[in-house]
Amino acid sequence: MSYFFNGNECDKDQVLENRNKFLAKFDIDINSCIALWVEHSDKILVADRKSAGISMKDKKYAIRADGLITNQKGLYLFLLIADCLPIILYDPVRGAIGLVHAGWLGVDLEIAKKGVMEMQEKYRCNPSDMVVGIGPCAHKESFIKENPSQKDDPRWQPFMQKTEGELYKVDLVGFTKKQLLDAGVQDKNLFISNVDTAKDKRFFSHTREKDLPIERQGRFACVVGLRGR
Repeated sequence: MSYFFNGNECDKDQVLENRNKFLAKFDIDINSCIALWVEHSDKILVADRKSAGISMKDKKYAIRADGLITNQKGLYLFLLIADCLPIILYDPVRGAIGLVHAGWLGVDLEIAKKGVMEMQEKYRCNPSDMVVGIGPCAHKESFIKENPSQKDDPRWQPFMQKTEGELYKVDLVGFTKKQLLDAGVQDKNLFISNVDTAKDKRFFSHTREKDLPIERQGRFACVVGLRGR
């Protein structure tokens, strides 16, 4: 479901109202959610319940990282996104989850693989037990880069297709899938949405809205948590 985010301070009340409406559809209390403020890094943190609620209501308290993990029930991880990859990690054996944001830089830093490694380290998760979902995002046909610096990187070459001039189609989803498989996630436990946000107008897209000021661009939300207390 799409969710509108406006960064203007004057719209703070509207943002809060939108978040409450969105969460109410899933019977989730805003005070049980922790909001990420992405940095396009590979920083992944353990969620701290003390940040629940306040990080959703005031962006000053949003968690500056690109991933959160937790094994606490009743705590929900909240990510705003538009074209980048929202990655949900779940270990049903250990009862642990993670939510990771992977954009152009995050994929290059192999943040998906690092998310699996963090859950191994913190919660003794076995990657072969983990279920991973990649949500709606910009797919290869829509993610076009001009003369990307990684074009000569052997890691990237299977996931770049030159089209015309110095333009390349970049398969962020494909490279992310490889990272997850290399980390030990089983292919049968990997689920990838076929929704291309750059084409599907049900979802906000930075690609489609790139000519708008950043404060007028929309974001949709990805929320994940373990039910219970």
